[in-house]
Amino acid sequence: MNVMRPLCLVVALAGAAPVMAQVARLAPVGPPVEVVDPSERISGNAAAGIVLVRDGDRIGGDRLWAYLSEPVPAKLKLRLSSIDGRYYAEVDYETAAARPGWVALDLSLREFGFLEKNYTEPMSEIAALLSDADGPRFYPVRWGTPHRTPDAAPPEPPRDTDPLRVYLNTERAQAFVVVDGAPAYCRDASAMSGFKFNAICETELGDLRLPTAADGKNVVEGIEVFRRAGVRTLGPLTLDVRIRY
Repeated sequence: MNVMRPLCLVVALAGAAPVMAQVARLAPVGPPVEVVDPSERISGNAAAGIVLVRDGDRIGGDRLWAYLSEPVPAKLKLRLSSIDGRYYAEVDYETAAARPGWVALDLSLREFGFLEKNYTEPMSEIAALLSDADGPRFYPVRWGTPHRTPDAAPPEPPRDTDPLRVYLNTERAQAFVVVDGAPAYCRDASAMSGFKFNAICETELGDLRLPTAADGKNVVEGIEVFRRAGVRTLGPLTLDVRIRY
């Protein structure tokens, strides 16, 4: 009998579920809203997404991280949109004791596979927009490494060379941001018809941040996107974005 007890213990441990890594995480408050392949496709507001990207990033149901900066709002709302208006989702969160920095976003979306199956360039054809649920401020997200694995860890802090993508519905106008006093024009998001959004403005964080650091942190304080129709430049679209890194 004494010989068998260690063997039973080994078998029990081998069958145990892996321990999940402890990362800062937000879970949805209430059931998310998902609209898939509606009879009338969903159009968009001017800004459809604000996403930090690095090489190797790809969409996934457990890959979305949010980068929060002070002041952290009490409630957040995430919107996911496909370029052609065939998919739209809203997910609400309460931040509770969330601190500035990277936090994993649980999506709990039953139809997320629709995005993975129907879009050949999802990083350009799927937009993610995270905002204060009760205000105009936006917070960047990133499709990083999976956050539901035993060795999960938050992404590295943002750096000056990280590209920031703004997904836009330009209403057929040409869009650009100003970098070093010159226009940096936005590109077509995809060859696919852009019903929800049609352009992506991509700029390095270092080109957007304030020239002087605050409390040892670099700060991006708002982004202005200009639109040009013919020879006429329209008023800027000002996005309330705050990124401290």
